[in-house]
Amino acid sequence: MADRPFGIYEKALAPGPWLGMLEQARDAGFQFVEMSLDESADRLARLAWSAETRRRLVADIQETGIPIYSICLSAHRRFGLGSADPQVRTEAARILHDAVDLAADLGVRVIQIAGYFAYYEPESPDARSRYVDGLRVGLAHAAERGVMLAVENIDTVDMASVSDCLTLRDELDNPWFQIYPDIGNLAVHSLGVAAQTALVKGAAVGLHLKDARAGEPRRVPFGEGTVPFPAVFQTLNQIRYDGPLTLEMWNDDPTTATQIATDALRWIRQTISDALASAS
Repeated sequence: MADRPFGIYEKALAPGPWLGMLEQARDAGFQFVEMSLDESADRLARLAWSAETRRRLVADIQETGIPIYSICLSAHRRFGLGSADPQVRTEAARILHDAVDLAADLGVRVIQIAGYFAYYEPESPDARSRYVDGLRVGLAHAAERGVMLAVENIDTVDMASVSDCLTLRDELDNPWFQIYPDIGNLAVHSLGVAAQTALVKGAAVGLHLKDARAGEPRRVPFGEGTVPFPAVFQTLNQIRYDGPLTLEMWNDDPTTATQIATDALRWIRQTISDALASAS
């Protein structure tokens, strides 16, 4: 497991032209990148990229040998599929539709769907059903384009656990909808991380690796949070998980981004080796 390909989240890299970010990932020892489509205007503008811009990024991927395996679609935190506002739901549906088309054009395999129903709105008993309805529409388009959608457990109670994600997967009952768990978010909710990790067997098309603490989902350096990584890696080995592993990180200083990402990958690989050696 320690010598498998690893990916890096875009926000761990110094921002700039895609060619440079792909080169950064390669130089830090990663084999693929995960693109972010978050709620910011700059990243949402990617949905309107011209055909030429898309072809240029494909050329950059071919030049560097570093593909974009997945897209982290967190824009639905702002534009909730489960919103009570029909206009917001319409925009959320458009974002999902256009993200599928972007993924298909770039050769991206998986779009990670955040499990937020309507993040910025008061709780509503109908939010989940609206969310599911919106996913069904987007999923039909994704299946037509051959793009996998996969839900992520998040840092709120909407979709807090792997169990929640599996319930949704079973409800949608479509081979083009699976799960893409975030191991760190299990620790955010103080759940049994290793036990929840065991549930990903046969359903996870990717995993986010990050450290975290209860109530603290971001910017916790690896080894300083409460995620029991040795137990996680032993569990993944036992269930024979062979899918992608992506380090989810946020680096705010472009001058140190590559080194921090390099050190994080080295830490992960060593932790895997130590965990599997101690279990043998």
